[in-house]
Amino acid sequence: MYHGAWAMIVVPPLLGVIRGGFVAAHVPLLATWWIGYFFFYAATLWLRSHGKKKYLRPVIAYGITAAVCGVAVWITAPYAWRWVPLFLPLIAYAAWAAWKRKDRALASGLDTTLAASLMLPVVWDVGSAGTAGIAASPFIWILTGFLFGYFGGTVFYVKTNIRERRSDTYLWISIVWHAAWCAAAVVCAAHGAVSWGFAAVWLVIFVRAIAVPLIGRHAKVPVAAIGVGELVISALILLAGAEVF
Repeated sequence: MYHGAWAMIVVPPLLGVIRGGFVAAHVPLLATWWIGYFFFYAATLWLRSHGKKKYLRPVIAYGITAAVCGVAVWITAPYAWRWVPLFLPLIAYAAWAAWKRKDRALASGLDTTLAASLMLPVVWDVGSAGTAGIAASPFIWILTGFLFGYFGGTVFYVKTNIRERRSDTYLWISIVWHAAWCAAAVVCAAHGAVSWGFAAVWLVIFVRAIAVPLIGRHAKVPVAAIGVGELVISALILLAGAEVF
């Protein structure tokens, strides 16, 4: 599984449950999402290999299991399938990127994080028994945008610490990305759209996007430490999005 994937596939749907309330239909939905991610990961390996048989068995196993869970979603929350058109182009691009062996590219990472972030309004919709619809609520879409801002930002952040740790270009792109989202969080907090605690978390995210890569240019920052740091920040995003603080 890709580094950071656990937080990416857990935080958006969990925040959707917290903000919208838990219902029984969430069980097959979350099962479809999580098993579907395993299917996606296995399929990525298979596509990268251009169809080698040794990668096919897990694709079939996870695919069948995800399909069964998907049928359960169709039965318990048929309206949830109106979200599928939003995911199809993202899935199609991810498959193409894997086939071209570009799944580690920047665009592919942003594509994946956008798909993960969209699970927040999907879970919210199911929690409302379909009354929320794709329109959801302004607050939910604001949170969705900030989830994409964070998880999309980790694509830049990880590159500035590992593959592109000496690249000034990547570092500046990462800084600008995080500065823009941090500023947006402050503006939203000032207008009451999010809490000041949420904006404070974004300030931490912005500072770490600058400090850690710069430290890494003079002293090696362990990959494990970077991963643990992201788990902590993901937990803070979850708690702040739930307005715990």
